[in-house]
Amino acid sequence: NDDIMGPIVADNALALLRTRLNPEWFGTMEEFGVGDLMFVNAGAMATHTPTIPGDWEWKRPGFLFSNLSGTTADEQGAIDVFSALVTSKQLSGTVGAALNLTKAASENFDGDGGGATLFAPLYGIPYNRRGFDPLYSPGAPTVVHADSLPLVLISAEERSYPNGVPMAFPTIANPVVGQPKGKRPSFYWDCMFRRFAGRIQVAIFVYRVVDGGGEPREYLVNQGSGTIASTISPLPLMADVGLTPYAPWRYGGIDGIATTLFDNAMVKIPAAATTPTTILPEQSWQSPNQWVLDEYNAIHRVLLGRKTSKDAVVAMTRPIPPYPPIPELFGTTYSGGTTTGGVGVDPGARFIWFIPTTDPRGFSLTPVYVTVQEL
Repeated sequence: NDDIMGPIVADNALALLRTRLNPEWFGTMEEFGVGDLMFVNAGAMATHTPTIPGDWEWKRPGFLFSNLSGTTADEQGAIDVFSALVTSKQLSGTVGAALNLTKAASENFDGDGGGATLFAPLYGIPYNRRGFDPLYSPGAPTVVHADSLPLVLISAEERSYPNGVPMAFPTIANPVVGQPKGKRPSFYWDCMFRRFAGRIQVAIFVYRVVDGGGEPREYLVNQGSGTIASTISPLPLMADVGLTPYAPWRYGGIDGIATTLFDNAMVKIPAAATTPTTILPEQSWQSPNQWVLDEYNAIHRVLLGRKTSKDAVVAMTRPIPPYPPIPELFGTTYSGGTTTGGVGVDPGARFIWFIPTTDPRGFSLTPVYVTVQEL
């Protein structure tokens, strides 16, 4: 059922996004005078080697974790594609004036571990400043209009399938509110965006949420906590597999040699423990049947995975592919707008994104499908 329904749910998600977003609304990092850093789940930053001017890596939309007063819609659980409300609030605008920043998250929020100043005035996915910002000047990229970016909200209900029946989500005060059996959504989806070769791509992650008895349930994406930062967009999760004891995913498997066939589909993991312990949510890309997207737009599925730290192997359903030597993937050396160096050597995929097997509230999430298409 998952194999059949996953692509259907993803197609519905893409159809919705294409009716609500215009690719021309997305901008570049250069318009804001900032680099393209990666934001891992605990709020730490990781550098990312730029590829070609204008392109940027996969980025998650902002999330709202509470309802905004004064509106007829329920924004709890909604995504704010360009983090317009957070940006407006941070820059003393009027659109996000009522936003509670402790109940919001965005890709570039609090990236410096302090006051979200490192990437000011960019607090989310880059938007087209030339088209939206009357104050934009290439010579002064940090001077911005606080309310100049597009406000695109996609509700929690719109990211469920089927979503023909309005959902009444349970709350702490009223935990029994919900839909009758048979009318609850069976699937949910979340998304990411990137600019690749000048085009806007979208990644759709489809997943299921079940309660203790295995029945589908109403679900709101929850704010991160503990090892998953509360200010970083919670889904999909991101992992940096370039850090010790992991290693970048590369063609040829763990040893990087394609002729040693036994390990070509394997990726490096920590040494197996003697006593089994639980795999943390931010490392649950290692789980059996997991779907994973890497920074080169390749989609992987785990065949042999780890349920506990005692398990010793993570192998994909097929070997890690060779990536073509193109600047959109590995970059070139530029000086003054002129190419001065060739395409770099494939360093292997360092960053990956996935749906964790549990969320901060302990709900079980089951990854179903991942796809990448042009918006």
